[in-house]
Amino acid sequence: MAWFKKLALLLITVSPCVTAYPFNKTGRRLALNLDALEPEAKYIVTLQKDLTPTQFKNHIAKVNGTYYRSSQDNKQSSPSGLERTYAIGGYRAYSGTFDKDTIASLWSDAVVAEIELDDYFTVQKLVTQRHAPWGLAALSSKKPGSESYRYDKSAGNGTFAYVIDTGINTKHVEFGGRASVGYSVIADDFSDNSGHGTHVSGIIGGKTFGVAKQTEIIGVKVFLNNGGENSDVIDGLQWAVRDILAKGRQSRSVINMSLGGPYSYALNHAVDAAFEMGILVVVAAGNDAEPARYSSPASSSQALTVGAIDIQWRRCGFSNFGPEVNIEAPGEDIESAFIATDNATAILDGTSMATPHITGLALYLAALEKTKTAKELRDKVLEVAIKDKAKDLTLETPNLIAHNGAR
Repeated sequence: MAWFKKLALLLITVSPCVTAYPFNKTGRRLALNLDALEPEAKYIVTLQKDLTPTQFKNHIAKVNGTYYRSSQDNKQSSPSGLERTYAIGGYRAYSGTFDKDTIASLWSDAVVAEIELDDYFTVQKLVTQRHAPWGLAALSSKKPGSESYRYDKSAGNGTFAYVIDTGINTKHVEFGGRASVGYSVIADDFSDNSGHGTHVSGIIGGKTFGVAKQTEIIGVKVFLNNGGENSDVIDGLQWAVRDILAKGRQSRSVINMSLGGPYSYALNHAVDAAFEMGILVVVAAGNDAEPARYSSPASSSQALTVGAIDIQWRRCGFSNFGPEVNIEAPGEDIESAFIATDNATAILDGTSMATPHITGLALYLAALEKTKTAKELRDKVLEVAIKDKAKDLTLETPNLIAHNGAR
């Protein structure tokens, strides 16, 4: 995707020089053309669902052996090979740097579902210094223009937001000690150097700008400054799922992914696996003004995918659309916490900003309604939404606007 428009989108963008061979744009598996592959590149390999631990272990051993033999045959001085493995419920995948002979061998293996390049992702931002907070008021109003946000005092108490992003400024006054660092793909680096993760977290649970004002926020850093790879995103997702399961928080946790890139079979199925484990994942629709089916994780079948509307409840011109988009939320001129100081704020645009409105809303409803499963929580968010009031949507996009059910 090319989310490089002059907005504070802060969504994840694939570099235009990268081609996601051997996929077409909708993720259909193509015949492998070895002549089109680089001699060596980074890949993500997704396996067939529900392999046994023994089958997975045996396949990994085969991969290591195949790559070692191939590297020796090709006289490679410093082969990389397999670097990470992923297991979320029945989902199994791995990533690493492989030569094309190894990829050809893997492609013919019956347990391999898909192979894709490990695309490079970047973030970009543009900060606008204005004062027009309106997104919270929209969540408790039946029409545009409200200036008050009405909510139950439970306010997400006892819930947990896992923010897969650029890190969080945990000392910001908006969080009141409720934000913490959980995991980083970069060793010992939990800082937020771009501000994106802090801004997103403030929308979820800040005391002023947040929807669920009492939720606990856990930062999962998958980007170093303004760049990262799809394999890092999956690694962060895997950590979040494992932490939630280990602490028995499935019904009280939501994972926020204000990020995206080109269609990825691996990432979509990782998100689906999290949902099957009982965890709701809320994702951005994207900012290319194109069908969301071309984007991941927006096109995940089990994600709660969020488009963006403006203060008049019109679809933002940048927001992706189509049946994959489940709901619309405020995504233009959104004020939240930032990183210049521990009380800094910024106003940003994008489906990155719409997504945490829904994550916060889901946590608010989880605390209020005591939902038990990811499906029940997802259904509740859609059930209380305002119907048929969004403007300028395409015919195939569901016309639902986020609402907290306040009367």
